[in-house]
Amino acid sequence: MEKFTELAFNIINNLLKIQKNDVISISGEIHNGNNSNEPLIELPLIEELAVAIRKRKAFPVLEMSTEKLKKRFFAEMPDEVFSVPPNYYKSWINAIDKFIEISWESYSSDFHETSDKQLKQFKDSTNSIMQHLFQQKKKIIFLNFPTQQLAEYIGTDYQKLVDTYIDGVNCNYNLLKINGEEYREQYFSFSNYRITTHSETLAIKINRDKPILFSGDTSEHQIIVLPTGIIEFPIKRESMNGIYFAEKIYYKERNYNNVKIKFENGSIRYVAFKEDKKGNFHLQNELINSDELCFLTLGFNRDIKEYTNYFSYDRCIDGNISMKFFDKNSKPIFLSNINSKIDKENK
Repeated sequence: MEKFTELAFNIINNLLKIQKNDVISISGEIHNGNNSNEPLIELPLIEELAVAIRKRKAFPVLEMSTEKLKKRFFAEMPDEVFSVPPNYYKSWINAIDKFIEISWESYSSDFHETSDKQLKQFKDSTNSIMQHLFQQKKKIIFLNFPTQQLAEYIGTDYQKLVDTYIDGVNCNYNLLKINGEEYREQYFSFSNYRITTHSETLAIKINRDKPILFSGDTSEHQIIVLPTGIIEFPIKRESMNGIYFAEKIYYKERNYNNVKIKFENGSIRYVAFKEDKKGNFHLQNELINSDELCFLTLGFNRDIKEYTNYFSYDRCIDGNISMKFFDKNSKPIFLSNINSKIDKENK
């Protein structure tokens, strides 16, 4: 596929900047579960990445698995298998320069077909591996590539999801970094802001000294999640007063449309839903009892232009003004609006 060839070249040469003799791990999964209509859907991109790496006179190492094999590991292995990772994992990490993870499931914390016990086993078994990755300062890129399963999971058209993904990931990363730096300099010389949507306004105060810029700059971040193009600022929760109109709310496996949230000194007084649907009451309670920690997020990826229902893509839409909250279990709740504006308040 020609688009995958161009995409792989961009990722290898312009984003990761692979050097001669680098050893690159590419992890993928064959979707051979009972509901998998396209089990080899990731392979064309994996092949193009491997070819692009070899053209740089570097070395790709393919780490392939299957859905069925993963389920069998959880179902049939004794608990002690998961307790301590074998030493060869650490030796393997030491031999790799950069890691590329293809699947969206590896990034999404909300998608789990495993039991609580299996999930704990998985987390325990990977914890020391991840610690070793961080200690060795290895670069990790999550391509977050969509599958038919993801499209069904979020209730959207698969082809539209793929097209949006390719557009958003196959961007000009030098320009994306410039756009992000402009956001950092242009918008935040003051710390008081007002978000306006139609007749609704919300006053906020952000911590302007602690911005986090995600523009695909591997020198700034050890972990890159694609598509990228966002800047985040911590919000001073007690400063939030007014109404925020969310075109979209993303929480766990659900999407909610057109929701009004009333803030008074940082506390949420009410959550008004336009649609009466399952999950409203639960989301309302989680928002009202959300953690004090929250963030303002601005998207600036100009190659993503409309919603997909997947927060990881949608938060990067150019002009998207979002806020990120956390429920009592630290699960993120994303509130997005691409038709609002943000202005400085000189006070």
